[in-house]
Amino acid sequence: MPSIDHPKVTALISTFNRPQYLAESIKSVLAQTMNDWELIILNDGGIDVADVVAKFADPRITYVPDSVNKGAAIRFNQGLHLSRGDYVCYLGDDDLFYPNHFEVLSKALDENPEAGLAYSDLYAASSIADPKTGERFVLDKQMLVSRDFNREFMFHFNHVLHVSLMHRREAAIRVGGFDESVKVLIEWSLNRRLAFLYDFVHVEQATGEYHMAVFKSDRISVRERRNQESYKHNLRKIRCNFPAEPWTKIEKVDLLYLVPRWGKKLNDHLKEIIDNFDHPMGITLIGAGLRYTEEAAWESLKELKELKNIKIMHFPQKLEPIIAFRKAAQKSNAKFVFLVTPALQAVAAPRRIFVALDTLAKNPEIKAVRWNVAGEEKEKTLFECLLYRDYFLWNTKPSKNKKVNISALTLSLPKGFKFDAMYSEYQKLMEGKEFDKAKALLTAILSEHKGFPHIQYLIRDLEDIAHHFEDFKLFEERLFQLLERGYLPDNYMRLCRMRTHQGRYGEAVEAGLKAMTTLGLEFESFESGCFPIKMPNELGCFKLFMDMGESYLGLKDYIAGARCFHIASKVKSDSYKPFLGFAKAYLLAGEVSRAEEALTRLPGTEGQKDPETHRLLAAICRQHKNLPLAFECLSKAFNLDPKDEVTLEPFYFVGASLARWQDMVGPIKAFVALHPEHAVAWGRLSSIYFSLNEMDLASQAAEKSLTIDSQNPVAKSILSRVKKKMAMEKTTQKEKGPENLTAVIGEAKVFDSTAIVW
Repeated sequence: MPSIDHPKVTALISTFNRPQYLAESIKSVLAQTMNDWELIILNDGGIDVADVVAKFADPRITYVPDSVNKGAAIRFNQGLHLSRGDYVCYLGDDDLFYPNHFEVLSKALDENPEAGLAYSDLYAASSIADPKTGERFVLDKQMLVSRDFNREFMFHFNHVLHVSLMHRREAAIRVGGFDESVKVLIEWSLNRRLAFLYDFVHVEQATGEYHMAVFKSDRISVRERRNQESYKHNLRKIRCNFPAEPWTKIEKVDLLYLVPRWGKKLNDHLKEIIDNFDHPMGITLIGAGLRYTEEAAWESLKELKELKNIKIMHFPQKLEPIIAFRKAAQKSNAKFVFLVTPALQAVAAPRRIFVALDTLAKNPEIKAVRWNVAGEEKEKTLFECLLYRDYFLWNTKPSKNKKVNISALTLSLPKGFKFDAMYSEYQKLMEGKEFDKAKALLTAILSEHKGFPHIQYLIRDLEDIAHHFEDFKLFEERLFQLLERGYLPDNYMRLCRMRTHQGRYGEAVEAGLKAMTTLGLEFESFESGCFPIKMPNELGCFKLFMDMGESYLGLKDYIAGARCFHIASKVKSDSYKPFLGFAKAYLLAGEVSRAEEALTRLPGTEGQKDPETHRLLAAICRQHKNLPLAFECLSKAFNLDPKDEVTLEPFYFVGASLARWQDMVGPIKAFVALHPEHAVAWGRLSSIYFSLNEMDLASQAAEKSLTIDSQNPVAKSILSRVKKKMAMEKTTQKEKGPENLTAVIGEAKVFDSTAIVW
């Protein structure tokens, strides 16, 4: 039975000047399938929202007003101390939980008592608001972050967003709650410290969404990033704030830095170290005989003195480096010490500590390591090495020779960054058009699990591979699995796109309508005063309406198609693509003059670079019986994209009608070079060679086509005619001219030119 005095879950909302969205956020809490919760709403100054909260009249909701803006970190700490739940979660005042959020994450924590935090997947919703009514329209939802828990990567970058997480209340209290000096990425600051002590559980379900304004955003995180130096210092505060010891999940490392001189050069080097080394390290700055007081040394650090992991050891007398390091190590309680001088090349090997600790754990006979890094050669420095602290102290006793054995390590990849290295290589292969290798690498990535993003994130890459190879079997299988698991908006958009590409237009429209529903959109939504808009990117909503428009044309519903293109033009008014859609719709409806008008209204110059523009112009020219101009337009389309197979058939048939055989050789040869397994293209090339009386080349092209498709009618016909012609020439020893045009293209009587163009 739920207890109002001791609920299972506490949800915290910090709100500041967004009353128009707060009600929707509260509703998403009230809609939870689990009832055992409390909601604490903390007003962080600005507009008082007591009236918004009062409308819900639910005893589980507590409102804490304040007229002073103090920041989300302070508010969430306030909420943590007021909370009575075993588990705590967070919601932005313009974000939403899905109804399963509390149930899914509390169950994960119940079933994993060793875990301090559970997190789910989260949609990023791109939205725009009507300035008059305040109504918000979601134009895209994408899964931008979805990764299995990876401790090493968590120290590098946050992959657990605040709306997606639920933690044990005592775990957050134990690590000190939110760092109130941090203004941006406050959840990373908390998550990073929790990772010192706890494992996290990733639940692969979508349980919420956070909103991103399409245009100017009022989010603190967006505003703060505009000042790059301030933003970097904020990140350093996060990296340098550690929870109280002992730490159960990571090894403690102290970086001991022998300072040659206090000042800007040292400060810049320290920033470089902090910015590049992800493994948490205490930093002890050793100053020996530098004519600085300790107070002056602290002042010289400027803003770095705010960082919580920096200590200074001040010695008035000059010391031998090994003695200075030894004295600092004696004051350390870390298991490992990292001996550093200004020779350290932090940027060259930023993840060396992860690699070193892994190496030492696997090789207990090794006690000290250094790296093969340019600039850190032995002749330049004896240090830049990581050692067991006790080993270092024992082997540098005054009674000994002050020598230690150090193993040299070749830099390798930390296990926590394996995905990032593989994915970077995959992207390079795709950019370099090495698609077979890219496909194999993506398959390998998808076979991994621990610490990797999973299919809900990588489905976009699988889609790219599927389109390139025209093989949708695996992509379709994974896509339907995601839909069954509740990953709906982005994947219904993908399903619409795939079905449109496959010519399954009815299914495409059905998927598109479902995508609209998951986005909360209706056709009438785009009558709002906030449209039309100009966008630098093509959001999912724009692509969706373009795909739906194409599918409606395929169903011969030209009015519905034009309506979709019209909406697409409202979502991205500076795009030429909707106007190409209008031109198609008008042509199919037999309104040639209106199609011409649509093409004259293309915004900008990008449309002139799209082969589709020139194919449409060619179709208009054919309607006007101007075949020479149509051929020039299709030649232009081929020049712009020699691999686009949509141009192939109209280009061939218009060229054949004009007997432009010689002009067709180059483009179609270029096409088969890019599509060596395209049987139709080889057949067309054989027909062209035949018409040019190049019998050997015609025969070779026809045989190539039949090797790929033994039933290709064009190739079979040309090969038969070549043999017949050569036999006749051998018999009569007379030269014959090419067969007439009708005979050459006779095999194409069933060709529907309109269908090919579209």
